[in-house]
Amino acid sequence: MRAIVVDDEMIMLNSFLRMSSGMSDLDVVAQFQNPEDAISFTSDHTVDVAFLDVKMPGLNGIELAERLRAIRPDMLIVFISVYDGFIRDSNRIGGDYYIVKPYKTETLEIAMERLRLLARRQKKDIYIQTFGRFNVLLNGKPVPLRGKAKEILALVVTERGREISNEEIYRTIWEDRPYSNANMTVYYNALHRLRQSLDRAGVGSLLVSTPRGQMVDTSLFDCDYYDWLDGGPEKDPELKDKFMSEYSWSEYMHNALR
Repeated sequence: MRAIVVDDEMIMLNSFLRMSSGMSDLDVVAQFQNPEDAISFTSDHTVDVAFLDVKMPGLNGIELAERLRAIRPDMLIVFISVYDGFIRDSNRIGGDYYIVKPYKTETLEIAMERLRLLARRQKKDIYIQTFGRFNVLLNGKPVPLRGKAKEILALVVTERGREISNEEIYRTIWEDRPYSNANMTVYYNALHRLRQSLDRAGVGSLLVSTPRGQMVDTSLFDCDYYDWLDGGPEKDPELKDKFMSEYSWSEYMHNALR
């Protein structure tokens, strides 16, 4: 989760960064002492969660939260304060958590558990379907993907945000062709077509290239396969044999769908 922290006291900003440094799924992308700077930043950048001090000069944390929510309605809001008397105001604007100073790393970890749960429940614009024919849906409409380009994305999605090497993708999808630098051209051509299709649909950030391979940004979409792995409502036993049914390489994954 991409986070901002707003507190008029620099010592508290530094304390937050120190305590949260071990949380691998929390990325503090910016910190501010001036609430107006936080508003400007959020207008131009993706922010998933804001940690806001309640009592600040000028614009207080409650008012700031309302301004931020006007920019990004789905933003998660965590208030931090020496006082617990603002909890009613927090509830009024739909605050997601309230931390009372002084706090410890354990307090932040408890807050993060709550935020992870809320983030999983939020509906995203992109939905990836893996049971039956593989499809990427943007606001309910299929993103135009075809052939090997589409199959590359399907395979990368099964890794759930983990990197899969370009060589492994090639060997899996082009299993009847020997691996060589020359033969990898067909893979890179298909990868290029995939990127073009995603960019045209406005979802180019879905696929992330690394020095060795590819991965997907799982924060951008919901997926029936991930729901299955988490034991969610999509875990219908009758769906098991329909997982990625159009791709032969999916068969070895079926045993994992228990």
